[in-house]
Amino acid sequence: MNRRLRTLALIALLVGSLGAAADTPPKPGMTWDSLKDLPDFSGWWNLAGFPPLPQIEAMKPQVAAVLRSWSAKTTAGTDPADIDGMKRSYCGPQRFSGFNGGFQDYVEFLFTPGRVTITNELGLIRRIALNAPKPAGREATNTGISVAHWEGRTLVMETSGLDPEMSINEPQRRYPVRIGRNARIVERLSLKEPDVLQIVMQVTAPDLYARPVETTTLYHRDHKHVFQEITNCTANDRAFDGATGRERFDMTPPADLPPPPSK
Repeated sequence: MNRRLRTLALIALLVGSLGAAADTPPKPGMTWDSLKDLPDFSGWWNLAGFPPLPQIEAMKPQVAAVLRSWSAKTTAGTDPADIDGMKRSYCGPQRFSGFNGGFQDYVEFLFTPGRVTITNELGLIRRIALNAPKPAGREATNTGISVAHWEGRTLVMETSGLDPEMSINEPQRRYPVRIGRNARIVERLSLKEPDVLQIVMQVTAPDLYARPVETTTLYHRDHKHVFQEITNCTANDRAFDGATGRERFDMTPPADLPPPPSK
């Protein structure tokens, strides 16, 4: 093939490739027009029931022992220092280790081309890139590095790069066990009903769990809810004395309190 024919063939190949690219529709969520075809996650959402609890049975034995001991002390009220320390810890930054909120604080999902943003009334903000490569070698953060894609009507989000020192299930509660190194969280979000959002979450945390654990959480959409900023920080809690680290109110039951009714 002479030079002229080779040049013409190359031009034809380039033109064909550009035409094919122009005919390829954008991936879901990557343009303003494509957002119109996505499931409607708009509005404010709160939990349909109680938040998911740590799966102690799936934890490594030494980790489970720490959590069981702490739970027994705090339930019995025999270790107030633990409770006070937990309250003070809420004044730190909002962090994500598997729970988006919705128990006391409503959750909101915002969609813009190429991004999903999740926020709640406690101040958590997660920015999730759509159709982006999985991160590698990035510094760990309070909310990790998240990427997502659509599988039909299900939004699949994967988070890594989480601060290994954070507790599990933040921001619901800060437990005395850490998520550890190389943790990975995969969330699958879908509308079970028009106003019922389902999140199926799988957590892989080699330092914490002996195996991956999975939970399913349901949220209800509240069409009438209006945003209200919430804080658990003790600096804004008049019932808590920051100087002494103790509650201002005496929670001791009165001596003449009658016993509870028998069954």
